[in-house]
Amino acid sequence: MATRFYSCSLIPARPTSGSVLNKYSLLPNPRISITRRHTTLVSSSSSSSSFTLRASVSSAATSTAVDGTISSTKPSKSLPFRVGHGFDLHRLEPGYPLIIGGIDIPHDRGCEAHSDGDVLLHCVVDAILGALGLPDIGQIFPDSDPKWKGAPSSVFIKEAVSISLM
Repeated sequence: MATRFYSCSLIPARPTSGSVLNKYSLLPNPRISITRRHTTLVSSSSSSSSFTLRASVSSAATSTAVDGTISSTKPSKSLPFRVGHGFDLHRLEPGYPLIIGGIDIPHDRGCEAHSDGDVLLHCVVDAILGALGLPDIGQIFPDSDPKWKGAPSSVFIKEAVSISLM
């Protein structure tokens, strides 16, 4: 079955036998595909995890592939800072407070959430955790833990900062 594929992303070049992946790491031997319009991603068989990237007949597509491992004789240089990206999303529903950046905004709807639902602070926490190479806010502070029920998002900021100082 063919599926249109509209972004530049890492695609496994081939399955690696015996490799164990950490669910937070990148795939081994990635093939990087850069397309101008769109390509078609086709699974070679239903039970296989190998894929073929094919340009669509109706579009002009350009693909660049990089295969193999990268090695260097020079030691890697660490940057003096780290970068993280935060993302959060909550449904607006009646009966919840609307809190953004720790400020309670008067509104008839608010963010439905296990905690206070502050999307701005949740993004900041997610960015801190991402810069540390850790899982996202939902895995570090799960809604299944009653400890976080109704918690102000400033608590998550303090926890994320304390994790970063370890």
